[in-house]
Amino acid sequence: MKIKLIYHFLPWEIDYALLTFTQLKKSKYYLPSDVEISIETVLNLSSYLINWEESKLPKEYFIEKYDTISLLLNNYNHNKRIYEGDQLYGHLDLQRECVGSEFDYYLSICPDIYFTEHTLYYLTEAIRNINDKYFVISPQHRKLSDASWDYGTDPDFLNISHEKYNEVDLYDIRNHIKNRKNDTYLELNPNAKFAGWFDIYSKAFFEDLFPVQDEWKGYGPWDYYCLILSQYLKQMGITHSHYILRGQTIGEYYTGPLLEKDGFTGYYKNFLIKNKIPNQREIFESNMDSFILKGIIQLQNKNIIS
Repeated sequence: MKIKLIYHFLPWEIDYALLTFTQLKKSKYYLPSDVEISIETVLNLSSYLINWEESKLPKEYFIEKYDTISLLLNNYNHNKRIYEGDQLYGHLDLQRECVGSEFDYYLSICPDIYFTEHTLYYLTEAIRNINDKYFVISPQHRKLSDASWDYGTDPDFLNISHEKYNEVDLYDIRNHIKNRKNDTYLELNPNAKFAGWFDIYSKAFFEDLFPVQDEWKGYGPWDYYCLILSQYLKQMGITHSHYILRGQTIGEYYTGPLLEKDGFTGYYKNFLIKNKIPNQREIFESNMDSFILKGIIQLQNKNIIS
């Protein structure tokens, strides 16, 4: 079983990278010998995003820290890269670049996500129980801002109001997870709603059904694109499955008391000067109709749909 794990982060997310690499280091001890995970990480130091000449922290600070924390991944096949160009670059670019014929599955992790050292093991074991061609697996998550996410929410936290979803301390959630006796199992999500926080994708889902288009740059809601295109595909008889991994809960580090300081990023942002650039999500969504049309044409050319 060969898995490609991708992780793109910005300089102010360097401490999240340390936390993620630490959890991946712990996770390695639980992985079976037949699971081979290749990790691709990119530290984005693009001068398109950041005015380095006026920033108080130099690139070298983040490069040195990245080099150091990457030693935690020495038990993996880890390809670490730094983007220092002057163009827009982001997770979509990395997602497109990481595709390889040798990989069976793809795993994407957002920089600010907490996961236990057992989550990766359970995800890889869950794969063995799925025969679907097109699928996604997501660990259950903390309470989120609206009811559309409730199916994937950890049942122990469903009673939290949507208005107060960000007030819950992640470390309270972590403590609860460590001390409960719930079984870990897969459950089909009828809503098929995911966000790429800590998701594993089948090869056919990632490469064939919803590939990143060539012109996509930087950041954009790929998950939203998948959701819209999947509605059309259902009419054509093509469906994908979204499974929730119960018993394993993820959440963002910045919740609870850390909200006041923007998690572990605010103290870096105060010393970096960001350039004024267009809102990438707005641009992506404004072109959604053309993206969907191109996605349909791509699927027709692959003979996935007629």
